[in-house]
Amino acid sequence: MYGTVKNSALRVLGAPREYIQGPGALDELPHLCGRYGSGGLLAVVDPFVYGTIRERLESAFAQAGQRLEWAVFGGECTEAEGERLAGLARDCDVVAGIGGGKCIDAGKYAGLRSGKAVFSVPTIASNDAPTSRLIVLYDGAHAVTGTRYLSFNPDVVLADTDIIAAAPPRFLRAGIGDALTKMFEARSVAAGKGGNSFSARPPFVAARLGEICFETIIRSGAPCLQALARGERHADFEELIEALILLSGLTFESGGLSIAHAMVRGLTRVPELSAYLHGEQVAYSVLVQLLVDGDEDMLRRSIAFNRAIGLPVALADFGLSDERLDQAIETIAASTLTSPFLRNYPTPIAAADLADAMRRLETRAAPAPSER
Repeated sequence: MYGTVKNSALRVLGAPREYIQGPGALDELPHLCGRYGSGGLLAVVDPFVYGTIRERLESAFAQAGQRLEWAVFGGECTEAEGERLAGLARDCDVVAGIGGGKCIDAGKYAGLRSGKAVFSVPTIASNDAPTSRLIVLYDGAHAVTGTRYLSFNPDVVLADTDIIAAAPPRFLRAGIGDALTKMFEARSVAAGKGGNSFSARPPFVAARLGEICFETIIRSGAPCLQALARGERHADFEELIEALILLSGLTFESGGLSIAHAMVRGLTRVPELSAYLHGEQVAYSVLVQLLVDGDEDMLRRSIAFNRAIGLPVALADFGLSDERLDQAIETIAASTLTSPFLRNYPTPIAAADLADAMRRLETRAAPAPSER
């Protein structure tokens, strides 16, 4: 995608310049910005977190004698929103997206268009957008319309785990769903002739990072969610967040994406599904990929894991009615074919293959009579 090298047979791994994580990490923001020009920051902030961090950051930047400007994110990462934010970035040195994945992508877009340093400051761990160059654009109906790319990965990724732990648990579940796909997609790319995000072959370490990410989630995902529900912080929480943001991000960019993420093009074309979180969508679509792969053992394990922590295993879990099922499946399958990620699969995939896998998954995921 990025065209990093001309020779696509080379192996390329990319990463953010710096990754910083831990309780209270947000307080480092003025110091980190201070290394760029006069340290002025345009904070592109999600509305849901603005009130929580406003006074804290204004006080910190005032004490440091550095400029802080706020731009409240409009709610969808459209091209128009990105251009609006870029226009506000002219007098700053750094643009930071502070919030969820779409807000962070909007901040990247503003940094790209204004030529400023780019920071990602995730306040939820719902996906791995913070570490990557990728900017996903949507329309007003939440359907994917295209992508843009930073010239380089973000200069800083700053993850304050106190803030992430305080977020609604749905976001953490979605992050688990997004990260769960990466091992399978990286293996798919490595097995074929596909490329990673750097328009190159994936290094072997990318798939290994995906395996570490998967193992961490399977070990720690459910216990961390259960601990947060009790108002506690599990001992593995820091490792889980590192897996969801850093390891997952490195794996997807350097290892490559395949069917699971290609299906986002299709899933966002169905109104009932388009408003669901990205991680919830791909937690379902990776099951479709496993069906296409023919990996029966991992499919069974993954369905059980999704059910155990409350992630979807069928289109019905998104509230799709039986009457709409066939039409939705055809729409998803046809739109998925427009994604470049599908070319990374080792063998050619047709819309009929995807539709058949989705229909089989609906049958497989239906609860047994004793569970109804």
